Amino acid sequence: MRILVVSINVAPWGGSEELWKSLAMKGLAQGDEVMVSVFAHQNLNPNLAELVAHGAILHQRPLPSYYNEQPFAYRALSELKSRLGMDKTSMDWRAVKAWKPEVVVISSGETFDHYLHHQSYLITYCKDNRVPFHLISQRNWEWDMSVDQEFRESRKRLIEDCQGFFFVSYQNYKMACSQLAMDIPKARIIQNPLKVSLESNLSYPKSGIPKMAYVARLETSIKGQDLFLQALSSPRFSSLQFELTFYGTGPDEKHLRDLVSYYGLEGKVFFGGHVADVSEIWRTHQLLVLCSLAEGTPLSLIEAMACGRTGLVTQVGDSAIWLSNSGFVVSGHQVENIQKALQEAIDNFSNWEKLGQQCKGRVIEKRDFEEIDGLLECVVGKRNLHQTGQDPEEFFSKMAREE
Repeated sequence: MRILVVSINVAPWGGSEELWKSLAMKGLAQGDEVMVSVFAHQNLNPNLAELVAHGAILHQRPLPSYYNEQPFAYRALSELKSRLGMDKTSMDWRAVKAWKPEVVVISSGETFDHYLHHQSYLITYCKDNRVPFHLISQRNWEWDMSVDQEFRESRKRLIEDCQGFFFVSYQNYKMACSQLAMDIPKARIIQNPLKVSLESNLSYPKSGIPKMAYVARLETSIKGQDLFLQALSSPRFSSLQFELTFYGTGPDEKHLRDLVSYYGLEGKVFFGGHVADVSEIWRTHQLLVLCSLAEGTPLSLIEAMACGRTGLVTQVGDSAIWLSNSGFVVSGHQVENIQKALQEAIDNFSNWEKLGQQCKGRVIEKRDFEEIDGLLECVVGKRNLHQTGQDPEEFFSKMAREE
């Protein structure tokens, strides 16, 4: 079968890409033809190169105008095309049209992306040619979604026409129902694949001071690193001895480095860049910090838990659902709330190892490690949608139940 996998995440790569990459690799391994359609960044990401090496066909599209990290001329051209309605034509999809996909999977960094609507060429192509399409949502906004009624009506049409809508987060699903004032009967909860092995037992790093790792793309408007630095700058933590390392890359690295200097946190806050093997982070760190303003189910949290580490997270997406009572949850994204949760964590520093063991137990108990197989079978028509992933309410009930 010819499977078209489309990513509409504008970032070069992220945790949200791991699910569709695994789906594409699984399809290739089973003999399906796979085309991967992504935005055309200047440098080819190694993950895409790996897919091509395994036989995937690569299709690249121009970046949308709202992506700032591209030359002004490209942004202007993209904006002109959008205003002229060229997103409803086959201009950027000619290679896809010629390839004639038999099924389409669309992965979005946001539940309701501005790039994709019911009149987008890809959607009209699918409907006109009776090509089933499936949607994957990796994140939803809980604090703000400034859209009009036309936007909502368009996304309702999109949901009605899709074959299945896969969420990685129960809270994202519930928020989507509220945002559109409708049930989503085709919704299923599915989990991102892990890049760490549950069979390995990392020894807990003993240290007289807290060693924290903030593992996320360096993009403060979503990941909230600036809020945590502001919380750390409070006089109440001035005498606290600790180490915090930001892992990841992104557009706000310079700003974060400037904030470290501004708050006088040099010698305590460091930058570790991108680390391919996540377990290496947790050989030397004890607590994940993630003060995000929007999330799905952050892969960095589940991987930290799988490595036997606890976390401090904001109550967005399913972070608090997964962490439960085995870590520290910020009740809101205000700095004062972060300081309160951080103080609680510091006061319980001696219990972090025990909490980390509980976290690993939750991952082992609550995760389904065969979901990629089920998702592929659903996409190619060998499995019913309601036998794929989990029903949202059943998933939430399972997460709330103590085994």
